[in-house]
Amino acid sequence: MTVHGGNVWQVAEELGISASEILDFSASVNPRGLPLRARERLARDASDARLLSCYPDPSARLLRRALSEQLGVPAEAIAVGPGAESLLGPVLRAVEAQRVLVPVPAFSEYRRVCDAQRIGFLPFPLERAELFRTPVDRFCQRMESQVSQTLLNNPHNPTGAVLEADEVRRILSVSASRGMTLVLDEAFIDYVPGASLVREAAGNAGLIVIRSLTGFYGCPALRVGYVVAHPDNVARIRALFPAWPVTQLALDALTEAVADAEYAAASLRENAVGREWLSESLSALAVFVFPSAANYLLLELGPDMPAASELRSRLIAKHRILICSCDSWEGLAPERFVRVAVRSTAENRRLIHALREELRLP
Repeated sequence: MTVHGGNVWQVAEELGISASEILDFSASVNPRGLPLRARERLARDASDARLLSCYPDPSARLLRRALSEQLGVPAEAIAVGPGAESLLGPVLRAVEAQRVLVPVPAFSEYRRVCDAQRIGFLPFPLERAELFRTPVDRFCQRMESQVSQTLLNNPHNPTGAVLEADEVRRILSVSASRGMTLVLDEAFIDYVPGASLVREAAGNAGLIVIRSLTGFYGCPALRVGYVVAHPDNVARIRALFPAWPVTQLALDALTEAVADAEYAAASLRENAVGREWLSESLSALAVFVFPSAANYLLLELGPDMPAASELRSRLIAKHRILICSCDSWEGLAPERFVRVAVRSTAENRRLIHALREELRLP
């Protein structure tokens, strides 16, 4: 079983089918796909022999300008890199992290990167009774001892629980009082933009925000993410990047995507409607659905239901549907949790139909 969602290539090879035959609910990707103008730009660039003969712009200046306008932060406070998860290592090296406090369950890359860099990983267990939402007061108390940095993701993955901006500011205040840097993973914040601290990060040396581009804009194959931080921090982080971290094709396509405000607004509306319908439909199947503000839902299977890995296998084999079994997520009971993306109306209905059959419900 793959550790991360989205590995349709492995599943397709195991089944001897095309990856296009698999409906992927394991990866939280905007079902609208890449915006039209961005797709058209990508197609033009890919057929431009002159452009393909040039190295990419190492500073990603046009994309940084587009992000600067969208976010209201200076372009020099932005560093563009090859996907949000690939930025975590350079960020932790730049702040010379030694012992990082992380709420768990958490994205498995957090521990993997810490282990690879010989950084102490200090898990802060979240409680099922509290719906795995970070308890700000207790978390701040834990920050008072044996911690050099704090890594927080908002919205939380895998639950989708969101902390309000003022709650994150409280954590930031405690972090600053101890001379630490708060690394804030906002990979899915596009769905709750009001909770973002991205503008504070541009002028605060004690806060670094990591964000994704390709999930929200429906093109994870292009692998683009970015950091917003004080320009001094940005310089240290960029010094740890490869010379050309992102292809020019990806830079140009995402520049077009970021400028498409209508696409972003429509995505928020559609996700909110789809998430509510899917949550209610899943609850009707006697599956516990954790509250989410993002484009995915964490589900807890009942004791009489198939194990998570078995349910995943059944959905693949019989329905060509891929979901994310959460057995690799630290802090979740084995075989009881799965995560599903919010996709289009027709695709969400197909998932519910398949689950009703595999859970043997009327």
